[in-house]
Amino acid sequence: MPPPILLEALMRHARSALIATLLAAASNASAFTPENGTWWNPQEPGTGFLFEIQDNFFFLAAYYFAADGRPMFYTSQGPLNGNARFVGELSTFSGGQCLGCPWRAPVAQIGAGGPVEIVFDTETTARITMGGRTTNIERFDYYLTRTQGDLKNDMMIGEWQLTIDFSANTSIGYPFYGDVLVFQTVDRAPNPDVFDGCRAANSLDGRCSQAAIRDHDASGFYQSSTREHYLVVNDDPNNFAYYVVKTGTYQFDGIVKICPKSLSNPTTQCLQSSSYRAYPVRGHRTASRNFVLNGSGPNEPDKHAPASAHWSLASAVGDGIEAAGMDHAAVKARFGFDLDQVPVEQLQALTERVAH
Repeated sequence: MPPPILLEALMRHARSALIATLLAAASNASAFTPENGTWWNPQEPGTGFLFEIQDNFFFLAAYYFAADGRPMFYTSQGPLNGNARFVGELSTFSGGQCLGCPWRAPVAQIGAGGPVEIVFDTETTARITMGGRTTNIERFDYYLTRTQGDLKNDMMIGEWQLTIDFSANTSIGYPFYGDVLVFQTVDRAPNPDVFDGCRAANSLDGRCSQAAIRDHDASGFYQSSTREHYLVVNDDPNNFAYYVVKTGTYQFDGIVKICPKSLSNPTTQCLQSSSYRAYPVRGHRTASRNFVLNGSGPNEPDKHAPASAHWSLASAVGDGIEAAGMDHAAVKARFGFDLDQVPVEQLQALTERVAH
């Protein structure tokens, strides 16, 4: 972060850029929030970006090298255009404090690095244009992927808390309901790999009890072609809960459908049918992989959850599971999911995996 002596100049520059930003064409509405953290182009290791988003204010630090090999860093900051686009000017710095030396203020060259534009495509992928070239970048995965070649299955190990929006269905007593899912193993035998767990009995233990595995087991897989995670939860004796989500590092966005087990094929007759409505869902990671597997590690000790593992989404929706909610066109417009083109064979295998 630039020292305080530079902030006033940087903020003046950001304010002057605001008018141009507001006049720029707004990006398409997108149901995601870009993630803070380290970003990079995997094809260009040794360079990268640090992003920080607070409300709608964006800060960028980029580390590169000068033509003679000297390390260089650039910064830019200002308001986001919508939730998925940033336009600014890159500033450079010189003459500052060396490692272990007494502090001295650097000299800022505001805008000396030229223009920069970032367009976020998802929570964890984007395109950045700077220095006259555009490159694809993504959120750097330091530790979530532990197995060589794993395609975003290891990252689901941990506890996730979900908020489901039933507000479109007026027959439901409350507009919002929650779910708590714990995933604790990955099975490499199927293709694609499958991660397994349960709907937890509570949000405090961070693991699956034998009762939860027996009555509310859950499984999922990642489809690389669409970058979507599919989850199936054994909701209650009569229903499955299907989740289709786009997952970042610590959160996901998507939809849920409640599908009766009495259907001969819930995947084709419910998940692919607009007769059964979809409801928006957002989830966030509330306990780490290490906490779920070993009992220690980052977690949220003051979480709230349904009081019993016998709770189900179907009991909340009641007789309204085929009414209100979002049809397939609305789901595609809002989230980009094409529920008419879901991987039927894999989902049927996943359904059979949690069916008892």
